[in-house]
Amino acid sequence: MRKFLISTILLSFYLVPGVVLASELNLNLQYPTFGEINLNDIAQNPAQNLNKIIAWFYYLIVGIAGLSAFVMLVWGGVQWLTSAGDPGKLGDAKDKIYSALLGLLIILGSWLIVNVINPELTRLVPPTAPPH
Repeated sequence: MRKFLISTILLSFYLVPGVVLASELNLNLQYPTFGEINLNDIAQNPAQNLNKIIAWFYYLIVGIAGLSAFVMLVWGGVQWLTSAGDPGKLGDAKDKIYSALLGLLIILGSWLIVNVINPELTRLVPPTAPPH
């Protein structure tokens, strides 16, 4: 217990100067670009554009969903290969693969439905008044 306390105190003394200096530095954060939205331009512009931020999060969520579906497909495939004919493990692997494909289909289907109904809904631009 004593070693843990001493190491915690030493670690905190090691980290405190970095935290204090980080608050005074101008950190150059580079946000990733999703779709056609570059969040770095929005962050540097004092007049934040809410539509672009929402679109950026939408593309981020769709990307994360695709990545998680891929991971679940691979995990289900590995479980299927290592099940060695055990019906319980094989059923779990099939359920995992089925659920990953169904989730991916729902996410991509929702985007497709919105894009077919009205493509302007996926662009998130503010509406303009018709000319007089």
